[in-house]
Amino acid sequence: MKTILTVIRKQENIDKFADSCADAFIMADRMFSSSYDQNDLKECIKAAHRLNRKLYVRCDRLYDQNELEALEGFLVNISEWGADGIIYSDIGVFSLLEKLSISCKGIYAPETLLTNYRDIADLKDDGVEGCVISKDIPLDDVIEIAENCPEYCYLRIHGPILIAYSHRRYIASYLQEDREHAEGYYLQEETRDTRLPLVEKKEGSWLYGTVLQSLNVIKMLEEKPFAGFIVDNVFDDDEETLRILDLYEKVIKGTLDGRTALNQLDGSREYTAIEDVRKTWLDKEQE
Repeated sequence: MKTILTVIRKQENIDKFADSCADAFIMADRMFSSSYDQNDLKECIKAAHRLNRKLYVRCDRLYDQNELEALEGFLVNISEWGADGIIYSDIGVFSLLEKLSISCKGIYAPETLLTNYRDIADLKDDGVEGCVISKDIPLDDVIEIAENCPEYCYLRIHGPILIAYSHRRYIASYLQEDREHAEGYYLQEETRDTRLPLVEKKEGSWLYGTVLQSLNVIKMLEEKPFAGFIVDNVFDDDEETLRILDLYEKVIKGTLDGRTALNQLDGSREYTAIEDVRKTWLDKEQE
């Protein structure tokens, strides 16, 4: 099986993943990430290593000039604690990793930006150690990119689709509810029925769409030259993430077919199959 990285929300649940198919765990400190759970990353790294798993730290924010000193200290700390990698959205993190001679692997994950293999080939030439392909482009394009940059690109195979991240605080601005952390809110466009989950912190807002899933094509993707897969279940509890991992493992190993696995997904969620992703809504409407 390909390397699988999965989000774990709470430190106390790490041991529950001992028998899962995940090879690496993704965790975060909420000061430097969209994460809501305050984790003791030093202890999380130790716990992951006791299970012979790697631990990647999520840094999925853009950082202001006045935050750089604190960010440098954070990167040094997690490196000294033995973190295996950093998943980052701000390209400035890459330059800091070089400046500080930090050896843990850096994976660049700018959400919507990496849409062609030339961008990714240039990143590789510049020394970026890995990247996550945009989830907003057709699957044929995703596969072609991976084939042009083999064993370098990671692919999100499951989890809520991040539509937008902004420093603007929608809830504080428009509802006049100035909370340090807020979730359980949704945005809904006037002309559509879809409700978009909204996460807000003092550092900005994260707007999500439907949940991406790839159960029908995961066996085919397993044969393509990706560096690994990411299960990014940011809104679900860890027990649900374990159930999702089990479904993917069974489909990959052939003990469960994709259609049956799809029927076992949470019926209250709206899903988008990765093979149905199109470049624009116009492309979808023309089909």
